[in-house]
Amino acid sequence: MDQIISVIRRCLPFCFPLPESEDQNEASQVVEEQNEDVRSSSSTTSTSFSKPHWNYDVFLSFSGKDTRKNFTDHLYSALEGVGIRTFRDDKELQRGKPISTELRNAIHGSRISIVVFSKDYASSWWCLDELVEIVNCKNTIGHTLLPIFYHVAPSDVRKQIRTFAKAFSRHKKQFDMERIKSWRKALTEAANCSGWDLESVANGYESRFIKEIVEEVLCKVNPAHLDVAKHPIGMGSRVRHIKDLLNLGTSDVCILGIYGMGGMGKTTLAKAVYNEICVAFEGSSFLPNIKESLEKPSGLVHLQEQLLNDILKKNLKIGNVDRGINIIKERIHGKKFLVILDDVDDFEELHKLVEKQWFGPGSRIIVTTRDEQLLTQLEVHKKYKVEELNNWESLRLFSYHAFGMALPINDYQELSISAVKYSGGLPLALVILGSFLKGRSIDEWKSKLEKLQSTPHDKIQKILRISFDSLDSSTKDIFLDVACFFVGIDKEYAIKILDGCNFSPGIGIPILIQMSLVTIDYQNKLKMHNLIRDMGREIVREESPKHLGKRSRLWFHKDVSNVLDNRTGSKTVEGLILNLPVLEDVHLKTKAFSNMKNLRLLQINSVYLTGSYEHLSKELKWLCWHKCPMESLPQDFHLEDLVVLDMQNSNVEQVWKTKKRFNKLKVLNLSNSKYLTKSPDFSQVPQLEILILEGCTSLVQVHESIGYLKGLVLLNLQRCKNLRNLPSTISNLQSLETLLLSKCFNLQKLPEQLGHMTALTKLCVENICIKQLPSSFILLKNLETLSLRGCDSLIESPEFLQTSSLKELVLEGCTSLVEVHESIGLLKRLIYLNLGGCKKLRSLPSSISNLELLETLELSGCLELDKLPEQLGSMMALTKLCADNIAIKRLPSSFSLLKNLETLSLRGCDCLIESPEFLQTSSLKELVLEGCISLVEVHESIGLLTRLLYLNLGGCKKLRNLPSSISNLEILETLELSDCLELDKLPEQLGKMKALKCLHANRIATKQQPSPGVISLSGCGRPSSSSLSLESSSLISLLPSISEICALTNLTQLVLDGCNLSEDEFPIEFECLFSLMVLDLSRNNFRNLPSSICRLPGLRDLSVHECTALQSISFRTSVPNLGANGCTSLERILIWTNENSGSFYLHNCHKLIEIQRLKRLQSGSRVVMGRCNNLSPAFRESVLQMMCKAPGGCFLLIPGSEIPSWFGHQTIGSLISFRVPWFLSKIGKVLLCVVYAADKEVSRDSGNWAWRFCNKTRNPTKYFRSTCTLWNNIVHSCEDHIFVQVRELHENELEMKSGDEIELFVKVLLHEGMKCEIQVKKLGIHLLFDELNVIDEAETKSAPRLYMYQTMGIGTRYIL
Repeated sequence: MDQIISVIRRCLPFCFPLPESEDQNEASQVVEEQNEDVRSSSSTTSTSFSKPHWNYDVFLSFSGKDTRKNFTDHLYSALEGVGIRTFRDDKELQRGKPISTELRNAIHGSRISIVVFSKDYASSWWCLDELVEIVNCKNTIGHTLLPIFYHVAPSDVRKQIRTFAKAFSRHKKQFDMERIKSWRKALTEAANCSGWDLESVANGYESRFIKEIVEEVLCKVNPAHLDVAKHPIGMGSRVRHIKDLLNLGTSDVCILGIYGMGGMGKTTLAKAVYNEICVAFEGSSFLPNIKESLEKPSGLVHLQEQLLNDILKKNLKIGNVDRGINIIKERIHGKKFLVILDDVDDFEELHKLVEKQWFGPGSRIIVTTRDEQLLTQLEVHKKYKVEELNNWESLRLFSYHAFGMALPINDYQELSISAVKYSGGLPLALVILGSFLKGRSIDEWKSKLEKLQSTPHDKIQKILRISFDSLDSSTKDIFLDVACFFVGIDKEYAIKILDGCNFSPGIGIPILIQMSLVTIDYQNKLKMHNLIRDMGREIVREESPKHLGKRSRLWFHKDVSNVLDNRTGSKTVEGLILNLPVLEDVHLKTKAFSNMKNLRLLQINSVYLTGSYEHLSKELKWLCWHKCPMESLPQDFHLEDLVVLDMQNSNVEQVWKTKKRFNKLKVLNLSNSKYLTKSPDFSQVPQLEILILEGCTSLVQVHESIGYLKGLVLLNLQRCKNLRNLPSTISNLQSLETLLLSKCFNLQKLPEQLGHMTALTKLCVENICIKQLPSSFILLKNLETLSLRGCDSLIESPEFLQTSSLKELVLEGCTSLVEVHESIGLLKRLIYLNLGGCKKLRSLPSSISNLELLETLELSGCLELDKLPEQLGSMMALTKLCADNIAIKRLPSSFSLLKNLETLSLRGCDCLIESPEFLQTSSLKELVLEGCISLVEVHESIGLLTRLLYLNLGGCKKLRNLPSSISNLEILETLELSDCLELDKLPEQLGKMKALKCLHANRIATKQQPSPGVISLSGCGRPSSSSLSLESSSLISLLPSISEICALTNLTQLVLDGCNLSEDEFPIEFECLFSLMVLDLSRNNFRNLPSSICRLPGLRDLSVHECTALQSISFRTSVPNLGANGCTSLERILIWTNENSGSFYLHNCHKLIEIQRLKRLQSGSRVVMGRCNNLSPAFRESVLQMMCKAPGGCFLLIPGSEIPSWFGHQTIGSLISFRVPWFLSKIGKVLLCVVYAADKEVSRDSGNWAWRFCNKTRNPTKYFRSTCTLWNNIVHSCEDHIFVQVRELHENELEMKSGDEIELFVKVLLHEGMKCEIQVKKLGIHLLFDELNVIDEAETKSAPRLYMYQTMGIGTRYIL
């Protein structure tokens, strides 16, 4: 133990820091992990991985009356004779006992059940009960059921006819119908399983029959397990994860894709999964190295033959590919098989091996590949990305191969850590390096590891290079540029450079991401695994191993210095960076670059160049010259092709004095060039898109010519301390999206025509001396972010009359601000509002309550603010309200309506005399009332905050007691009560707060503790994961019984989320809850929704999210809003009432086929079926047609990639225009349809659609905008989805009449923090009219009728 602790201490800086007191626990954990590794290495051979433990191989179920002493006895003896451990009940249990836990354990403990169906089998209720249990195991734990039809036909069993019918006629007199129904169902299901029929298999010869059965069972019991790994470190958790994704208990055919970079262990993981699950299938096949096999002559034919041989256990020769396809399709049809296709890179060839529709229910297909895009093309159901091993796993795997033990031996710890760091969690590298270094001396280790820094190991290089070799030439260039120069660089910055090199990075970089060669981090920077990067650099080195100057790219400072000092560069060199590791100036002659005629990328930070600049390449696209010592760039420096000029921290006073035009320059970065006194003449750089002058402290003015930069999208002038004004021409920048002016301390006003910058989305003017914004500010209709933080002189907030796109508004620290303009209520898209530290702010406008999308409201430090708006509760999206140190006495009564509020902080509100009510703020997770010294009591409704994790009441000096309901906070983790000086007792039921980890109650007045046995603080600390799991699964024991709940007839909201409930626990009396409007039964074990729930008379909202066993839902009286996201077994929803339906939220219901009899929706209803890929074509068409009759505000979201053909106007992209037909007078409603997809999957689904209409005929400059808010309802999926919305058009919104040209634009507005982009692929609009011009006057006076117009090919039709 001491030795292990010592090793851990040495490893801590690399792995993860631990407090001193935890070293012993960590050491114990490592010892246990080491023991587990040893067990997995010693107890299993290299041919298997984690074989499941079975008590028996086979469980025999039979009728003793007619087979015990003949056929079954012979079969039992034959099975035992070849070593198949077989259970039969007359040997192990006494027949007289009823079916028991002991017998059930025997069934569960057997890998396979063989059921011998004989003529008298159904006469035994004992046998039938056994069969029900066996079928249940088959459906839930992957148990294998093999039927034998002994002198009975399979149809006799399936249909319960002949002797089986006679048996059931007798059973009806003795047993209830439910039990009989379960027997019949089990018999039918068992008869449908693949097995043996005595008459058809062996023509009645029992000995031959038994021999064939034994041979096949032997194959299943002892399958040919695949060689996985000698030391399967980290494999267990990954295998479990994949098994969860495969959802083996379901009957659908599932395709799973495993992807990742080369050497990550995809094949090893697939083999381990195969060994774990293959016994649950009728046949299985693992096809390795498919890419390699396909490159050989007749490779595809050989793969087809191997597939058939594996799953059928027959040596078949097929001759050619087409015949192979037909044989595979015929032989595997309808059967349950497992097929693993390893290392696939050809989508087309894959379809000649397997097609999903060929396989029977329960089949699983697993594909491993380096190319994620291939999995998307294949339309796999689930994807699993193989990640690197973590630090401890890496160290253990390396140590096993280097030392034969779980941790490094003495004196090798630091070297081992260096080797593991180099490997970066790549299993291939860890195994190869460990084996390579095994048995070598310390000096040899040091030498080899040092060499690896410049020359990768050959075996590692070979594996990793496979992905590179599959790229086209342009993408290879992008990859090599990134590997040598752009790792850690902003993606958009790199794209500008690569685009200037004509490499098409918009296509190439996504390909590199799909191939797992490049990743993008959360800061949008390009990242590469170190070994992938080194592989790329080794490819460049191999271009000319001995002559540095003949390599295409030079990045290592010693190599670069060598080439430049010796002037050995050549025209082969395309890129060169000189970034010395020490702070020193470098002096070079320009002549050193004279032979590098094709140099396009050059970084020479802190370099002094002397000589003629004619020697430098005229092909330069990127020049990065930080700390450039010159006052300006020389006139003979040919930069006409330059795309990016990056000269941060330079000595330039003027960028260039030449009058040349730089027509290709798009990025100019001169930040922190403290001697720069004037900006360049921008007429010389007409294509500039990004201009960064941040920190140019000597800059006094910006050149007037900046107004010529029609393509400028970003202008950064932050920290230009001496900048006094901006040229009026800056208002001409109509493409500018971002303007940063913070800390320009001498800037006292902004241009009067600021509002002309109509593309502006972000304006940051923090800590400047402006008193007000120009009046034209209100014209910034696309502005999304405005920050005026720390503008001390600002005395009035701007008007927001037309800035309706604003999402983020920061006025924090504007200490002179007295009031906020009433028009703030027009900011319908505002998500974040910060008014903190506005010390003179006395009130908030009442219109602020109109901010329905606002998520965060910061008011802390508004010392004179003594009340909040009465309609605060209207801000339904609010998740965070911080109002520390303000003067309020109470919150408005509407506060309780903030159902999405997660954080409420009223810290230091000295005047607060009562806590708010928490009746509907059920989302609250953090509540801070610390230091509210006037607070006497907390409202009893605090017990409703079932999601509260953190409660701080510290320093509430007058607080005398806590409400008893506080004990209901069952997931509360932290309770702060310190310095509640008058608090004299704690709640009696405090022990119910099982999740409590931290209770601080210092300096309180309590004299008694809760009654013994009521409170338990043993969990206050760091509970183990097992105890947390136990508490969670036992949650129902902490609730009253369902029968007791039924007596609460005034109950309006009931949450029974995750209580392990089944339909049997709901009595018929449950429908007596007349007042119940909201019922949450999420994460329970229902197969069918209890009928008593479906008849609740007042039910408005029903949630059954993640009830993964739920198969159907039926509504008979009314249809509430239904939330059933993640109900992965749900197949149908049935509606028996003619009432209009509410909303349906059905994300990830993968088996859902239809909502039967869905005919009409309530106004504003939503039908959301994201990722429901099993919907029937008939239902899809009917629900789309239903939207034509739906009220305004309704919308539909379903998977799909095509706009319905009956939409009269369709286009590719997000902009569409059309003319209103001449014979129609007025449009009543429009049906809008979008096909869209995200660039990547994200876990949080939120955002809203923004529609922009314009009548080009009547008012081409006026736009009517509309948003459709989709809280947690928009699917951000890589798969295509269709969104359809019904939109009513009112008189005061947009008038559309015959002949008018209408333009519609649509986009998705993602909320802050969303790390994906939404692509609108197709857009369609369908017009719904109130009346036709061709109808006579008399008819128009009759009851209103709805007409639809649509274009079908070249003709038209009218639907009345």
